[in-house]
Amino acid sequence: MVCRAACLAVVGALCLFAGADAADYFTITYNIDRSGPRQIRLDGRIFNNTSLDAVNVRLRVQALSASGDVVAELPAYVDRLVRARHEGYWDASVPPDPRITGFRVVVAGYRFLVQGP
Repeated sequence: MVCRAACLAVVGALCLFAGADAADYFTITYNIDRSGPRQIRLDGRIFNNTSLDAVNVRLRVQALSASGDVVAELPAYVDRLVRARHEGYWDASVPPDPRITGFRVVVAGYRFLVQGP
């Protein structure tokens, strides 16, 4: 009976999150520091908007030109665990490039911890 309840909890959580975009679950903010001569540094936070803890949250940081073309791309990793309705921290650095006018940061992967009753 306990196994059945746990399985129902997992299926219920999967149905809750099926088909939704990571942007629905997380809010990403960051500051850009261009003061260093050898790198552009991004310091950011990611807020978990859900009622489930998230682990293995990976981000993709894209440096963009004025026309929206990707000039550079690199991964960024978040704290090991981002608790439900809490934030985690991340940082990334890219070499300076005069073509870089902005950044796009998206969630590349994550996993929710689902616990039974």
